[in-house]
Amino acid sequence: MLVSRTPRALLAVAVSVTASALLLSACGGSAGSSAPPPTKQIGQNDINPTPRDQVKDGGILQWGIEAYPANFNMLAVDATNGDIPPVVQSFEPTPAISDASGNWGPDPDYVESAKLVSTDPQKVEYKLNPKAKWSDGTPITWVDYQSQWQALNGKNTAYQPLSTAGYASISDISKGSDDYDFTVTYNPKLAEWANLFNVLYPKSLTSDPNEFNKGWADAPKVTGGPFKIGNLDKTGNNVTVVPDPNWWGDKPKLDKIVFKYYSSTNVEVDGLASGAFDFAGVSSNLDAYKRTSAMKNVTLRRANLPNYREIVFNGAGNSILNDQKLRVALVKGINRDPIAKAEIGQLIPNAQPLGNHIFLPGFPGYQDNSAGYLYNPDEAKKELDADGWTQPAGAKFRSKNGKQLTIRDAISAGAKSSLDEAQLVQQQLATLGVDLQIVQDDPNTFFDQHITPGDFDFANFAQMGDSGPPVNNAQSWFTTGAGEQGNVGRIGDEKINDLLAQASAELDQTKRYALLNEVDKQVWALGHSLPLYQRPSIVACRNGLANMGNTGLASFHFQDMGWAK
Repeated sequence: MLVSRTPRALLAVAVSVTASALLLSACGGSAGSSAPPPTKQIGQNDINPTPRDQVKDGGILQWGIEAYPANFNMLAVDATNGDIPPVVQSFEPTPAISDASGNWGPDPDYVESAKLVSTDPQKVEYKLNPKAKWSDGTPITWVDYQSQWQALNGKNTAYQPLSTAGYASISDISKGSDDYDFTVTYNPKLAEWANLFNVLYPKSLTSDPNEFNKGWADAPKVTGGPFKIGNLDKTGNNVTVVPDPNWWGDKPKLDKIVFKYYSSTNVEVDGLASGAFDFAGVSSNLDAYKRTSAMKNVTLRRANLPNYREIVFNGAGNSILNDQKLRVALVKGINRDPIAKAEIGQLIPNAQPLGNHIFLPGFPGYQDNSAGYLYNPDEAKKELDADGWTQPAGAKFRSKNGKQLTIRDAISAGAKSSLDEAQLVQQQLATLGVDLQIVQDDPNTFFDQHITPGDFDFANFAQMGDSGPPVNNAQSWFTTGAGEQGNVGRIGDEKINDLLAQASAELDQTKRYALLNEVDKQVWALGHSLPLYQRPSIVACRNGLANMGNTGLASFHFQDMGWAK
């Protein structure tokens, strides 16, 4: 189930288990019959919480990933795959972590405190844990934070970050009483500052653009977490991490974690049955749900995440969809109801198409902004005609100025959801005179070689949400210019930029969410993308797996994972 991390985040298996980025996934479900599974409330997760003294010392955790990291710098523009965060965060610092309700705070292994000390101007004071060190023996100090900010604030265009969200609002980072004390000043204000530095890299990476962009593409050069690299197997697409003996926090319970490649959900489920994997993402795949439900010594773990399927449009100049009127007409020509019912109707009987790109039902801020952009084939035909895409009598497809209306829909090969959705849309648009051609790309390179560079017109995948603040996620989705790196469709405008700037600096949550809903209305008007349906978050785990499973909105605690005694 391929996922991606356009700072909305494209993800793969992490769709089921991570809480590190908003993700795009290409995985899918299938039809059948089964009782709908219960869901957890927001703020709850399902990880078999176990005291450390009740977790065995030793053992291996076999963790499925859909792609080998394209870059071990997860802040770089090509680090789009959603499996990168859990791999990286096992061995790099995570100064900011989230609980199951999505509340962010400092990780005491790295930060003793992070406090808002002034609101006008906005200032946050950090006091670091002096025990924290990089693997080369260098202390982790304020200079690492300052350097990361300078790499990510968007001012030096030689850097190619995945997103500048949050960091672009920082006006200064200054040293305090010593190397473990510093103050961050924001101008403009940043309401959602607490999740910044959810991963930290050493100055040796972030102080040089070339090193930042490609220096860690093959391997991480310095680590600073409970685990360190044990083995990198690029041929088999596996990453093995082992406990770092120099780790100053609670000693990891596991002997190793093996992040193992799998090519499809079926392969991962097969691996769970055979013992090759210790958990498998189920999400909206009914076949996987039925199979894993019947497995001995396997339990389904559930949470509620802002995960959804969508079709992203490419508005760049090289795409036929660089015409806003055409995009909006196509939105009105796609019937999302049968897509939702076909894919998840038997897991979520009341599944409905989504009316918002930023907020999902059940989460604060959600409202349906889709009025005026619902399925209306007659209106879609009229708008296509008015835009010059006409269909002469006897012609199978529409054309304009001698060019046929042919759209390339990029999907990840082996992702059943994507293929199901694409085929349904293909049938629907054919009745309007639109030629939709489905292109199945290699899942191991789907995001970094096709989606990120803009090699598509339509693309089907899942947005895998986490506890990232909506302003930060929305910025990386919709801003243009210096902030467009995470906006794979290259669609945005100054109205969205201005609204996002206002929302980012608005400390009142009600007003901030209202501004973000104005952003969503403009996203609909631009024909940015088409949200399809919300996905369930289900992970099938081998019994006995402790402090791991479906983390929901919470961050990982790798040192606590293991096997119950």
